[in-house]
Amino acid sequence: MHTIPTHRALSIAALLAIAGCAAGSSGAPLSGSSGMALARFVHAGTPFASFSGSRTRMPLRSVHPNYAAKGSLVFEGDQQEAAVNIYQTADLSKNPSPIATIHVETGCPYGLAMDKKGTLYVADNCAVGDVEEYPKGSTTEKVAITDGISYPLGLAMDKKGTLYVSNYPAAITEYAFGTTTPSQTITGQGLKDPFGLALDKSGNLYVADFGASAVFEVKYGTTTVTNLGLEDCNSPTGIAVDQKNGYLWVTCESGNTINVYEPGQTTPTEQITGQGSPYAISIQNKGKPRGTVVESDLKTDSVYAYEKGQYTSYATLTNGIELPTGLLIAKP
Repeated sequence: MHTIPTHRALSIAALLAIAGCAAGSSGAPLSGSSGMALARFVHAGTPFASFSGSRTRMPLRSVHPNYAAKGSLVFEGDQQEAAVNIYQTADLSKNPSPIATIHVETGCPYGLAMDKKGTLYVADNCAVGDVEEYPKGSTTEKVAITDGISYPLGLAMDKKGTLYVSNYPAAITEYAFGTTTPSQTITGQGLKDPFGLALDKSGNLYVADFGASAVFEVKYGTTTVTNLGLEDCNSPTGIAVDQKNGYLWVTCESGNTINVYEPGQTTPTEQITGQGSPYAISIQNKGKPRGTVVESDLKTDSVYAYEKGQYTSYATLTNGIELPTGLLIAKP
């Protein structure tokens, strides 16, 4: 094994406290003077405690240039392993091993998205960062987007192939399908630390902003940012939309809950108690089984799966997972 330098360290306590952190809007990291244990390692572009040590990269898994991109797959971006692990959704209840692993170039995978061709997009947050593209069924990077990218955190892609990227600090960049130069950038209007991104069936963009402790909406075709005023959710990091019924699923890190909101409602219809630090979340909106939800937890180093319409997890995925900072369930 070998070591690589880390740029930031994250304790669970530090992440729970970020909602009221002035550093979230200024871009300066926390000093770490509060005495919090710097036990977990999560990189740069977020206002977590600074750390000058090193982290140990996990042993590299066997790399194959291609994998069978059939059926529904779960892609897990793992900060500690500096990789994206790929699992068959149908096998989740068996806690399977990954069917393939992508070793991310600089090693800090966060947001994940997939286009209509099955190309996987990975927000790599290390060293200012980029967004890397991996063709369907391939573990080899083909394209890296760097123009307009600054410590990318969340990704989303609409039906036309427009890619949305949340950057630290406080910017969302848009890229037309097949391009590497942003077509427009959304800033201000209350955005502080936009993280998770999701789209509904009409193309409206939803933004989980942990620094603002709010969820915002950007209507399709506009750059206007609206605070939805969702209640009972502090420090949201992950967001997903069930496109069939419009329900929002939000991971509320500070409150240790996953909240479900019906369209137009600000009070959660369902509130699932997390396992300690709910983080990334994704819903399968294409293929079968539609409506399946996967959610990661940083405290337990696990991914939990929920069947359509159910709010108790039916599977816990731990095999190969060290620090699940990114998550996508999709059918390539």
